Amino acid sequence: MDVIVIGGSPGNGKTTIGSDLHKKYESPWFEFGWIPEFTMLNPHTRIGMKEEEQMTFENLVLVVKNYLKHGFENIILTDLNDMRMLDIPECFSEYNYVIFTLYSENDNVIKDRILNRDNGNEYKNYEKSIVTNRKIKARKLLPNEYKIRSDNATPSEIIDEISRLLLAHKKDSDFNLSDYNREDFSTYITE
Repeated sequence: MDVIVIGGSPGNGKTTIGSDLHKKYESPWFEFGWIPEFTMLNPHTRIGMKEEEQMTFENLVLVVKNYLKHGFENIILTDLNDMRMLDIPECFSEYNYVIFTLYSENDNVIKDRILNRDNGNEYKNYEKSIVTNRKIKARKLLPNEYKIRSDNATPSEIIDEISRLLLAHKKDSDFNLSDYNREDFSTYITE
């Protein structure tokens, strides 16, 4: 596999699963927040949140493609804005990629995980995460996407499920992204 994307709303275990996959496959792992944002690098340059997020996403895609060019496999991406899941099929169309979207059936699990996390993430808006989780559960699958329930499984069980799906995966290259409604995806971008 070239690229493995772990999606889902906050509180569904993207960082934990990304870290565990990174250890299992000994492959590069990138969380969206690790790519420096433009304003952090250029604090005197005015730029809107939407443009900054776009530039950061484009930088991440370039980094991943550079790693692929140098022969790396199983590159793991986590913590993308849910709306960015729509961009993955287009950005990586010439590569073998897969999206694993984690979701929960239990809102209280998301709330508890967000309010009690110890991974350094300071995001605490569990209400918004629950809304995003509900949208993710309701929307149809993207090309090369699998949804995995994370509130009733251990990280080890989720890694085993991902490994099984990776072995059986057949790339879907025959899709039309215009068949998807942007309203079915969540975003934190406000401008």
